[in-house]
Amino acid sequence: MNKCTTIAILNQKGGVGKTTTTYNLGWELGKLGKKVLLVDFDSQGNLTMQAGVMLTDKLKITIADLMMAQMKDIPLPEDDITIKKDMVDVLPCNITLSGVDNTINGVMEREFVLDGVLEKYKEIYDYILIDCQPTLGMLPINAMATCDKVIIPVVCELWPIKGLEAALKSIAKIKRRMNTKIEVAGILITKYEANLSETKHIEGIISDVFSKKVHIFENKIVKCTKLGQAGREGLSASEKMKTIGSKHERETLERVVNAYETVAKEIVMNDKKQRGILNGSK
Repeated sequence: MNKCTTIAILNQKGGVGKTTTTYNLGWELGKLGKKVLLVDFDSQGNLTMQAGVMLTDKLKITIADLMMAQMKDIPLPEDDITIKKDMVDVLPCNITLSGVDNTINGVMEREFVLDGVLEKYKEIYDYILIDCQPTLGMLPINAMATCDKVIIPVVCELWPIKGLEAALKSIAKIKRRMNTKIEVAGILITKYEANLSETKHIEGIISDVFSKKVHIFENKIVKCTKLGQAGREGLSASEKMKTIGSKHERETLERVVNAYETVAKEIVMNDKKQRGILNGSK
């Protein structure tokens, strides 16, 4: 049984914290002693920039090159192109991925190109987290076709909820047609502002409509300006927290770190339970 768990971070709506969640959840999994690969699968390259590579256009090899090699059935580059950070490795991306999006529709088994690319990485890492672009096109379908689980970040606003509904429908379709193992690990509420009445209203809708269908993580990622600043500086929230002098700002960011840490522990614990059940059934 493959020890690697692959998780797609997915929502059709942008601005819900997919990249922030991918990086910081991956970082907390790394702090738990797990070997973690983050895959930047959005041509904007924001995850690559968070890993410290601001000039993504200067990269010579990215996930796009691996995808093209897989589609052309030629050997993948043997060089390790991952960006090495303290707690995670990052498979980088830039605008060239948009070219893959335009090419992939003409390829046989087009839904499984990423699966072929990640095959060797699944032998190395405990967790692979895929930061998906905010669409439900062929690239996110590739992510869903190869992953074990999906985490759906959502903010307490109307349109992100519509994106959540669309994502759940797509996941159900993928499960029926091409990846029976896929499951929703949970809905993660981000940019949370508990003092706003609109937040409480939308949170209630999320609970009423979705809690019986899918898990909703109890821990919420509170809105925090320093979290966005950390991303622009190429830092995790955990790293950024150590640099903040203001007690209030540090405490707010600490809440973010603790929330991601708790979600990471929940994921690891659930994986152990699932593997225990599978091993016990043999």
